[in-house]
Amino acid sequence: MQSRKLASQRYAALSGIAFVVLFIGGSSIWGLNQPVPGASVDTIVDFYRDTSGRIIAGASLSIIAFAFFTVFASGLRTVLIEAEGDELLGTIAFAGAILSIATGLGAETINMAGALRAHDGLLTDELALAVFDISYVLGSTASGAGLCIFILATAAVALRTGIILPRWLAIVTILLGIVWLTPLSRYFFVPLMLSLVIAVIIAVQLLRMPVGGGQGPQSSTSASK
Repeated sequence: MQSRKLASQRYAALSGIAFVVLFIGGSSIWGLNQPVPGASVDTIVDFYRDTSGRIIAGASLSIIAFAFFTVFASGLRTVLIEAEGDELLGTIAFAGAILSIATGLGAETINMAGALRAHDGLLTDELALAVFDISYVLGSTASGAGLCIFILATAAVALRTGIILPRWLAIVTILLGIVWLTPLSRYFFVPLMLSLVIAVIIAVQLLRMPVGGGQGPQSSTSASK
């Protein structure tokens, strides 16, 4: 049983790393050419027409990345519950991850729909503006709400138990989560990159953590008695 739990924890950790690698790889294929919010219709139309193939390829990688994120969030939920001895924060973190995944999938698939239309020569100005604005808001503000829930709940457990994240980084993570709830989420590149860095740190900690390691503070308290 112990070895099976250790294997599950490692699979979850490796899935977290795979998620970050695939998501960054998929986004970098086309995201560097993405127009800024409020760009002209002509700029947005040219973006889809010139980058349609890369958008389709990158969005496909990101969709696969979200599958790995689901595995990562599921394994992390188990660790958080064991550390807390209660299901509330672990389940909240998992729910935030699923919310982020759902809105992220919406953003990627809507963006891909615009690219497919452009590839077939059927993209109108009105459709280009609609798919760009909707996918951008889904990928920033809406997805940010889910990420906020995920990282705030995870950081709260880290502060209370000392696992997953150093306490100073847990505090930084909480501040980042608050940023996701503000209008700054619209300019999501920096907070998104920081969130991905934190996800890698959590995944590495899961790889290094022994099964049941989340109960360290509680165990040491019991031993001192």
